[in-house]
Amino acid sequence: MKYIYIIIPFLFLSCASRKVTVSNLEIKKDSISQIETKVVTKEVSNIEIQNNILIDEFIIKPLDSTKEIVIDGKSYKNVVLTYKKTKDNSLHRNNKIVSKIEDKQQKSNVSLIKKEFNKDIDKKANYWVYLWLLIIPIGYYLYRFWLFKFFV
Repeated sequence: MKYIYIIIPFLFLSCASRKVTVSNLEIKKDSISQIETKVVTKEVSNIEIQNNILIDEFIIKPLDSTKEIVIDGKSYKNVVLTYKKTKDNSLHRNNKIVSKIEDKQQKSNVSLIKKEFNKDIDKKANYWVYLWLLIIPIGYYLYRFWLFKFFV
């Protein structure tokens, strides 16, 4: 019976406190970057051709040498006449205008995935509930030893 009285108080002194804290945080960052390039090329071509050609060309070859040939009030005898007058004012203009416009746009999408795992356990046992179990042995002890001593 003495051993029971010694064991019972250890029930109230035992450690029943449990504290567990686990925190797990996982962050996943995903970014997508998209570059859009737009190129506009505009070409303006201006071609101008101007020709001023003057050609005065005459060749005189008489078949009969006995006859006179009169050209523009001038008389020619037994002559081969070659006249060539060429004037060429050729003008070629080529104006070419090229304009290039580049437009760059960048789009960024950032997605953030957050995974969180928490485990919180805080367990504290209340052993004062078992205090009523001590009432029975104490009552028995009082009944057995103290009451008999006073009344016997």
